[in-house]
Amino acid sequence: MTSTSASLLDRLRKAPANSPDWSKLNDIYLPLIKSWLARISGTRDESDDLAQEVLVVLVRELRTFEPRGKGSFRAWLRQITVNKTRAYFKSRRNRPLAGLGKDEDDFLSQLEDPNSELAKEWDREHDRHVSQKLLELVKIDFEPTTWAAFCLFALDGMPAKMVAEELGISENAVLLSKSRILKRLRREAGDFLA
Repeated sequence: MTSTSASLLDRLRKAPANSPDWSKLNDIYLPLIKSWLARISGTRDESDDLAQEVLVVLVRELRTFEPRGKGSFRAWLRQITVNKTRAYFKSRRNRPLAGLGKDEDDFLSQLEDPNSELAKEWDREHDRHVSQKLLELVKIDFEPTTWAAFCLFALDGMPAKMVAEELGISENAVLLSKSRILKRLRREAGDFLA
């Protein structure tokens, strides 16, 4: 297993621009941002560019980001997405058939309000998406049996005794698999997840 003492977010603050960790950030967040931008009419044709603009702000400002509690990173990212989308529409006001309509403005206002159902949906989708991506990233650092034990026990809810019998390992090995992988996931996730 490749050990890392700092979360991905902490490593990114110190990493050079060509670091593999920046690629990880892009792999994690670009699909999520694009999926939310696709919900806003008028951005579909340029959602790739707009998503990249959101990531540029994230990269530029990440070194100064200070977590202010659980979920502050995803709230910060949500606000960057709202701000860049508003700027996108504002820059296109002089073009025919462009500009922020009432539906789009309502959508962005709801997304901006941390107490709205839309913002809560962003939070749930963010955590689900990032968790899945982090699982994919750390999987390569574990032996196949360790990973299988974790998946069957921690993710699928199979009793440890059944997992042990199915994989031909001890119950203790099943419990250790869960513990080691969750520890690694927590360390990697850092402030990305609430």
